[in-house]
Amino acid sequence: MMHLLDDAGVTTWAEAALLAPAAFAAAEDAQRLMWDRGDAMLLELARLRIAQLIGATTAHALHSTRARGAGLTDEMVADLRQWPTSPLYGERERLCLGLTEQFVIDVNGITDEQVAAVVEAIGAAECHAFVSALWAFEQLQRVCLVLGVEPPAVHLGDPS
Repeated sequence: MMHLLDDAGVTTWAEAALLAPAAFAAAEDAQRLMWDRGDAMLLELARLRIAQLIGATTAHALHSTRARGAGLTDEMVADLRQWPTSPLYGERERLCLGLTEQFVIDVNGITDEQVAAVVEAIGAAECHAFVSALWAFEQLQRVCLVLGVEPPAVHLGDPS
């Protein structure tokens, strides 16, 4: 697959960041902020589902130790594609994953009812943080796909 910076010899996030330091620093800051504002397990499930949906195999292969500490299991990760019917996921996870999919596939298709259900499940402040995280995760994963680089450790909520 051809990537945007192949001709420039850029193969890592750090090398790409040298081309636009302020933009890459802002992307990293957004990742850091997202992980500090929400439930690590819900965030990791969303991050992984976004990776599945957009074909970001590198991002999907990486797993957050922070989310593991919050209760994410290998079984949940393995069964993520079956989240609507898997007994490993509760109502809270299903609502957030449904919102995640709608956000990635057609953000304009998100309904007031869908958001209200997520707010009921996790609260308004965490819903706001969750939606902000969806934006930050999708943005960074798509940038990495286009540039052909792996996401930085901060994308996983883990120390750099």
